Amino acid sequence: MNRETAVNQLKETYNILAKDLDEIVAYGKDNNSDFAQRTLVRTHFALIEGMSYQLRQVALASLEPHRGMLTPGEISILREEKYLLNHKGEVEPKEIFQKPLPSMLFSMTSYAKAHGTTFAPDRGNHGWDAMKKLVRIRNGLMHPKSAAGLSLSDEDLQQVVEAAKWWKSTMLELFATCKEADEFWNSKLNA
Repeated sequence: MNRETAVNQLKETYNILAKDLDEIVAYGKDNNSDFAQRTLVRTHFALIEGMSYQLRQVALASLEPHRGMLTPGEISILREEKYLLNHKGEVEPKEIFQKPLPSMLFSMTSYAKAHGTTFAPDRGNHGWDAMKKLVRIRNGLMHPKSAAGLSLSDEDLQQVVEAAKWWKSTMLELFATCKEADEFWNSKLNA
């Protein structure tokens, strides 16, 4: 996939998932129910994971053609692959899935790298702690162990809100950092 295709895919994916999120938020305002709350968490997490994947695809499309910009390990993780030997002794790619938070962080730093800059999300505040709690909440909803585990407490909902704020502000900061880097590199090219 080339960079232009990857960027267009990122935009299309964001538009679809953001619209889903807007719709469940509007629905939940009029129908605050356990169903709406569970759907909100699942939908928000789909946006986070979908955008993380798309950021990695942009980074891969941007950097892989430039030998030396990525380590073999980075390429493998961006492709979501690892290599094993099959029963014939042949190298075979296997799909891998990373834990969501490290994957999200790697996606952001890789995307920034594709723009010729660095980015370190703020993990020292309550928003990052809320993201960790959001993962636990999401996992509980996706892999329920009991009926009681399918209801969200007021504290859970507050953590979801804080995580959403952290994610949105971090993404905006990432894009601003990348825009600034793009402008810098364009000015160097046009000088």
